[in-house]
Amino acid sequence: MINIDQELTKRLKAEEDDTQRSAAYNKEIEFYELVASGNTEILAERLKHFGSSQKMGKLSENKLRNSKYHAVTLVAMISRFCSEAGMDIATAYNLSDIYIEILDTMETPDQITDLSKKIAADYCRRMQMIYKSRAISRNVVSSIDYIRTHISGKLTVEDVADAMNLNPSYLSKLFKKEMGITISQYIRDQKINIACNMLRHLDDSSLSISNYLGFSSQSHFIQVFKKCVGMPPEEYRRLHYHQSWMDKSEDEDTNS
Repeated sequence: MINIDQELTKRLKAEEDDTQRSAAYNKEIEFYELVASGNTEILAERLKHFGSSQKMGKLSENKLRNSKYHAVTLVAMISRFCSEAGMDIATAYNLSDIYIEILDTMETPDQITDLSKKIAADYCRRMQMIYKSRAISRNVVSSIDYIRTHISGKLTVEDVADAMNLNPSYLSKLFKKEMGITISQYIRDQKINIACNMLRHLDDSSLSISNYLGFSSQSHFIQVFKKCVGMPPEEYRRLHYHQSWMDKSEDEDTNS
């Protein structure tokens, strides 16, 4: 039986560059966020390079089993991010179960890579349909797509209207009528949703998150976050860091 503490110590000592691992981890989280955003066009570009330069950690000495373990992790994480972004929980996890059953029948790593791409594309397409079903007009749908694509950095109503070649006042009234909130509120809510995910899953500071999401200052970010969520960012992180994964594990233990 392997000694967990000894093995962990050995592996931590063997780590040459923790920054490199952190960057890879952040890249994975960005990928899950992209799938959950419903932006199928950008995802399609990302999937062209999926698996080609991807370095997987060793979870098993067996190459096929190692690929399966990573694919199962992928579908589990995608289903979690999509359910948090609005997909019906039953749909998200039943779809996950179906794909894991299919993964179990795969006979080569290449087959698993191809299926992993299809899984990401399928979830992303379903998320796109969810977002679009909430709106009526093409202009509002296009506005939502633009906002989600440009959510990092500063983004104003005028920016969205210019991209749509529409009058800002007209677009604002149309958006409020169909979505029930203003464009500014929608942009703010999307930024805070991303901030919550980053606080749950990443180690980035509030300042780093604030800069990434285009807030004018860290204090402004904290003020807006507290207004929307009911607590400061660091308190939210303390209460929810990696909580979604732990909740899932606990649910599975309870049902087993």
